[in-house]
Amino acid sequence: MISNIFKPKKQQLIQEGQQNITLGKLVKFSHYETIFKYSFFAVLFVISLYSLDVIQFQQFLKEKNLRRFDWSDLKWMIIGLIMIHITKEINRYLVFDYVSKSLDQKYIGLDRQLRVQKIIKWIYDTLYYSVATIFAYIVFRDEKWFPTELGGSNFTETMYDFPNMPDNPWVPFYYMIQASSHVHALLLLMVYGTKIELKYWEYLLHHFLAVSLLYFSTIYNCESIGIVVLVLHDISDIFLAYGRTYADIGKNKILVYVSFSAIQISWLYTRVYVFPIKIYDIIVNHPGFSLYWENTKHALYNQVGLMIVLFGMHIYWTIFMVKVGIGIFSAGKYKNVYDNRENKLDNKKEN
Repeated sequence: MISNIFKPKKQQLIQEGQQNITLGKLVKFSHYETIFKYSFFAVLFVISLYSLDVIQFQQFLKEKNLRRFDWSDLKWMIIGLIMIHITKEINRYLVFDYVSKSLDQKYIGLDRQLRVQKIIKWIYDTLYYSVATIFAYIVFRDEKWFPTELGGSNFTETMYDFPNMPDNPWVPFYYMIQASSHVHALLLLMVYGTKIELKYWEYLLHHFLAVSLLYFSTIYNCESIGIVVLVLHDISDIFLAYGRTYADIGKNKILVYVSFSAIQISWLYTRVYVFPIKIYDIIVNHPGFSLYWENTKHALYNQVGLMIVLFGMHIYWTIFMVKVGIGIFSAGKYKNVYDNRENKLDNKKEN
């Protein structure tokens, strides 16, 4: 019943991002969904061109007797999918009542229901990314491909020992568990996203890029790239998930500002500073690619290309963060201009 009441308004909001694009509107990001929709299909088309190359690359690894992914380790992804689903349901059961009671009263109706679900997800994300980051740091910090910027103690180059698969026994386990998390998120979005998500194409592109990077980095023995990208994202996602949660259920404004500051610092450092450094390092320092250039060049193009598209999304999100920051530190008021694109369903102005 509630969904029927809000459906016309929701459709209107979705259509806001589906109109003809002008340069002025593009600069103002008023038609973001159209941009992300076209970007998604462009990325999908480009990566489809790698279908034959991934087969040839696997044959190359076999001929050269190089270390490669053992497909029996896919069992960890299956186990991960099951465990992630179970732990998410447990998390939902434990925090649902608390979130429902604590959520800011400005959210009403369908908007409130959707917000509760998002906060429950963010609470889970905070815990998951924290555990994943700590685990990765403990087991990978001494690897020659683990960045000094993230606490690595023995960094040489991101593509160290390529085209061999990284020689660390924890790589398959960590990689498949992380893959299960991103595949789970992508599947949920594809099944339920069109019904409740106003930023559907934006999130679809992001999750699709993540899954594509995981898949191709596994096929191309570029797990070192994948792990670095995962850790970079997970660090900032800890603060992002927690900060967005506390902004809506927290009572202390000072802690809201502290949380937002932590988001800004971690985000700018990992995604805007370190991430492009790693892209540059892969492009410039790749002796493994040079040694077998004809066999591995498409792996380089694939990984760098996907990372550049992902970095473009980082810049897009950074613009919204800057806008939120200006609101906080100039007006002394938290107004999330990014998340609140969803919160127009109740037709209320923010206080």
